[in-house]
Amino acid sequence: MRPLREGTMSSTTPSASRITPLVRGFKGQCPNCGGRGIFAGLNDLAPHCPTCRFSFVREEGYWLGAMIVIMALVIIIFGTWTIGGLLLTWPDVPWTMLTGVGIALNIVVPFTLYGWSKTIWVGLDLTFNPAQAEEFTPETPTDG
Repeated sequence: MRPLREGTMSSTTPSASRITPLVRGFKGQCPNCGGRGIFAGLNDLAPHCPTCRFSFVREEGYWLGAMIVIMALVIIIFGTWTIGGLLLTWPDVPWTMLTGVGIALNIVVPFTLYGWSKTIWVGLDLTFNPAQAEEFTPETPTDG
């Protein structure tokens, strides 16, 4: 494994592959450390990972990449549904049912999988741009 640039931080071990952050993103884990509990809601990530304190928003406009990921997911799911439906029902294709369910998928999928697309995007970004030291939120003492 090649050494990290100065100022970079990674929780990966030498045996971990370069695509480990992307795999973790697909699993819905923190792409940096693999920690869980990173979702604040169905489509919202917490501001940072509760385990390693990695800040998920790396720069302004960062979630544009997640929007591209969700569009790709919608296209893949819709295409799979349409082609699968055609192949399974040929020659008597139920066009109305295929169209109705396809439209429903195009409406429902972006709202239900957008949070997951964010973890995939962060994982994809970390695959090519390792985390920098300044991207980790320092722990703040709790009042009490």
